[in-house]
Amino acid sequence: MIKRFADRLLKWYCHPDYYSDIAGDLEELYLRNLDAEISHAGWRHLIQVVLLFRPSLLKEFGQNSLLKETGMLKNYFKISVRNLLRHKSYSAINIVGLAVGLAAFLLINQYVAYERSYDNYHRDVDQIYRLTTDMIVDGEIKTRDAMSFNPSGKLLTDNYEEVEAYSLTYDNGNINIRKGEELVTEETVKMVDEHFINFFGYEVLAGDPVTMLKGPNSLVLTESKAKFYFGDENPIGKSLKVHSGFDQDFQITGVIKDTPRNTHFKFDVLVSIATIQDRLTREGWNAFNYYTYVRLKKGTDAERLEQEFVSFKDTYLGEENKLFLNLQPIQDIHLLSEMTYEPEAPGTASSINFLEIISVFILLIAWVNYINLSTAKAVDRAKEVGLRKVIGASKGEIRSQFLLESFLVNLLGGILALLIAELASPYFNQLIGQDIISSLFLNSEFLLRLVIFIIIGTLISGFYPALFLSQFGIVKVLKGKFRTSRSGIVLRKALVIGQFAASLVLISGTFIVIKQVNYMRSADMGMNIEQVLAIRNPRLSSNDPEVFRSTVQSYLNELQTSPHVEKVATTNSLPGGWSNDISSTSTKTRIIGVTEDLEATTYIHSVDHAYFDLLDIKFLHGRDFNKTMATDSSAVILNEAYIQRFNVPVSEELLGEKLMFGNDPENTKYTIVGIIQNANRGSLKNEVEPTCYFYEPILGRFLVKLSGSNIEEGMAHVEKTWARFFPNSALEYAFIDYRFDQLYEQDKRFGAVFGAFSGFALLVAILGLFGLSSFMASQRTKEVGVRKVLGASIPHILSLFYKEFLILIGLAFLIGAPIVYFSMNGWLMGYAYRVEFPWIVIVMALLLVTTSAFLTIGYQVWRVAILNPAKTLKYE
Repeated sequence: MIKRFADRLLKWYCHPDYYSDIAGDLEELYLRNLDAEISHAGWRHLIQVVLLFRPSLLKEFGQNSLLKETGMLKNYFKISVRNLLRHKSYSAINIVGLAVGLAAFLLINQYVAYERSYDNYHRDVDQIYRLTTDMIVDGEIKTRDAMSFNPSGKLLTDNYEEVEAYSLTYDNGNINIRKGEELVTEETVKMVDEHFINFFGYEVLAGDPVTMLKGPNSLVLTESKAKFYFGDENPIGKSLKVHSGFDQDFQITGVIKDTPRNTHFKFDVLVSIATIQDRLTREGWNAFNYYTYVRLKKGTDAERLEQEFVSFKDTYLGEENKLFLNLQPIQDIHLLSEMTYEPEAPGTASSINFLEIISVFILLIAWVNYINLSTAKAVDRAKEVGLRKVIGASKGEIRSQFLLESFLVNLLGGILALLIAELASPYFNQLIGQDIISSLFLNSEFLLRLVIFIIIGTLISGFYPALFLSQFGIVKVLKGKFRTSRSGIVLRKALVIGQFAASLVLISGTFIVIKQVNYMRSADMGMNIEQVLAIRNPRLSSNDPEVFRSTVQSYLNELQTSPHVEKVATTNSLPGGWSNDISSTSTKTRIIGVTEDLEATTYIHSVDHAYFDLLDIKFLHGRDFNKTMATDSSAVILNEAYIQRFNVPVSEELLGEKLMFGNDPENTKYTIVGIIQNANRGSLKNEVEPTCYFYEPILGRFLVKLSGSNIEEGMAHVEKTWARFFPNSALEYAFIDYRFDQLYEQDKRFGAVFGAFSGFALLVAILGLFGLSSFMASQRTKEVGVRKVLGASIPHILSLFYKEFLILIGLAFLIGAPIVYFSMNGWLMGYAYRVEFPWIVIVMALLLVTTSAFLTIGYQVWRVAILNPAKTLKYE
C-alpha cells in the first residue's frame, strides 16, 4: 500500500521526459531491498520518492509550472497587502468585524463544548448509567426521580449478566470538620461504597483503591483538601474529628486527584457508606434515597434491558407497585435530565442551543459584512480585473487572488480575535459564573477551532466575491460601462435583510429572557419572605431526640428575647430550595368517603404551629396547627394543588374529613383541619407541589423573621445565641429572598450572556452597515450634488437613503418576527409560571435596530450632503 502511494506520487509530480527512467531505477532498488529482506522497504521507497521532489524534475501543471505558480502567489500576496493598505477604513471594518464575530463565536463555542462535556472524562463513559425511578400510572409518567433503592445495584449485578458492576452513593449534604480551633463546613460531601473509586476510575494518589472505602468511619480527600488539612504531610492513617451528628474521629484512608469541575457529582470529601450500614440494612426496599450507578457490558442494548427490569421490580417490590427502574446515560444527566432529587441543579439543553445559535448568527453577520463590502466595492476593482484579463489572467487566477485576499483578512481577523478573546475571557468567565476559559494562547483546542474557522471563513466569505469579480467582461470594464449587476444588488440587499432579521431576533430574545427572569424574581410567591432568615440543621453530639428537642426549644426561646427578632418557626424543608429539599411519597392516598385512591407523588412537609403565620401564608378554609391541641399530632393541612389532584372542589366541606395513606386499615387517618392557598416553595419553573403539611412541635431547620431596620444587630444576636447552644455546628444561613434569587441564577446568567452577545451581534451588523453606507454615499456623491443644485435639502437627501433601508428593515421584520415568536414562545413554555408572550418587545427591538441603522446611515450621508456641490459635481 505504501509503495503504491509512492508510485502515484512520483507519477503526479515527475516530468514525463524523466519518469520512465526514474521509475525503473526506483523499482529496481525496491526489489533489491525486498530480496535482501530489508525491513520497511515500502517506507524506504516512499522516502526516496519524496527526496526526488526537486525543481529540475517537476512536470508542468497546465500552462504554468509549480515555480511559476509560486511566483504568482507572491504577486497576489503583494497586491492583496497593497489593496488592504490603500483602503484602510474598509479593511479595518472587515478585520474588526470578523475579529469580534469570531471571538464571540469561539468564546460561546468553548462554553457550549464545556457544558456538553460533563462526565465525559470517566473511563468507559458510554457504558455507565444511573439507575432512576419512574412512577407510572395508567401508562402515564407521573414523576421521575434521580434516586433509587439501595439494594437495587447489587441485585441487578447479581441477576443480570449485562450489568458488569455497580456503585451506591448517598448525598450527605454538609458536614463540619474540626481543624484545630476552627470548625470547617464542607459543602460537597458524598457517601460512597467501596466500589466507587475503581468504578469511575478516579486517579488515586495515596491509599489502596480497593479497601480505602470499605470500613466505617473512613474518609477519602481530594488532593487540594488533603493539602488544606495536612499541608505537605502524608495524611494516610491520620484522623479528622467529624461533627454533624457523628462526633467521631474519621480515619484518612485515601487521597485522590482533584476531580474536574464538569461533573454532575461534585465532591471534595468522600465518606464510606459503611458508616451508615445499620441504616442501609434497616431501610432496604422501603426508601429510594440513594444514587445508584451501573456499568453495562459493551454492546448491551440499554432499552431492551430496561424492559427486563419490570420482572425484577415485580419480584422485589410487587406487581401492584407503580415504581419502575430505568437507565439514564451518565452523559445525559447535566443537560437532558428532567428528574427530581438531582444532586445539583442541572443545566438546560435549550439554553445551550440558544447560545450556540447566537454564536452562529454573530459569525454569519461578520462574514456577510465582508461579502457585502467586497461586492459593493466591485466597481472600484473592475478596471484592475479587466487589465489582468487583458494580460492573460484566467478566471481561476483572478479567483485565487481574491481568495488569498479573503484569507489575509480572515487571518488578521483571527489573530485579532485571539487577542480579544484572551482579554475578554475573565469577563466572560464572570458572566457565565464559571472559571472555564484561561490562557487561550496555550489552549490547543481553542487554537485548533480558530484555525478551522479561519479556513472556513476564507471559503465562505471569499468564494462569492472571488466568483463575482472574476466574471467581469473585459470590453465593458475597459470602456467604463461596467455597472454592478442586478443579481449582485439583490444579493447584497438580501444579506442586509438577513443581518437585520438576525439582530431583531437576538435583541427581542434578550428582552423576553430579561422580562421572564424579572417576573420570576418579583412574582407573588404566596408568602411573605421579607427579612426572613433560613437556618440549616444544627448538629449535636448527642443522638438522643429528647436532648435535640430541648436544646432547640431553648435556642428558639433565647432568640425571641431580642427586640430584633419578631417570630421564629421550625420546619423540615426551607422555602427557596430544590426538589431534593423536601420529602415525598408515592404511596396511594385518598380522602375517605370523598375520593378514590390517588396514585401520584405526594410531597410531605412537616412544620410547627408558627410556620404559616411567620410566612403569612393565607388559609382558604380551616385553621392553623395549635400546639395546645394534642389531636393535632394526627392533623393535616392541605394546599390547593393537592386537593385539585383529586378533581374535587377546594371547599370548606373537606374540613374534618380523613386523609389516609395506603390501604392498610391500621394506618393513621389524618384529620383535615385546614386548606391553604398555593405557595411556591421552589422555582416558578415548576408547578406548586401537591403537599400535605403535618405538625411537629420541634424540627431541625429554623425560620427567623427579623424586625426593624437594624438587621445587623438581629444577625449578631442569632450568631451569638447559636455559638452558645451549638458550639460544634457551624451556622449555615441565608435570607429566603436570596435563596429564591439563587434558584434563578442560571436564568439570570443565560439572560446576561444572551444580552451581551446580542449586543455584539448588533455591533458587528452596525460596523458592516457603516462601511456599506459609507461606500454607497461616496458612490452617489455626484447625484447628491445635482440634487442640492436643484434645491434638495439635507433632510430630503437623507430621506432618500432612509427609504431604501426602511424597506429592507421592514422585510427583516416580516422574517424575524415569526422566528422570535415560535422560538421564544417555545422557550417560555418550559416555565410553569411565565409572562404572556410580550409582542411589545419585538416593536422595541425593531425601534432599536431602526434607530441604530438610521444613525449609522445618516452620519455617512450627512458627510456627503454637506459638501459643496461645486466639488461633488466633479466627483467620478
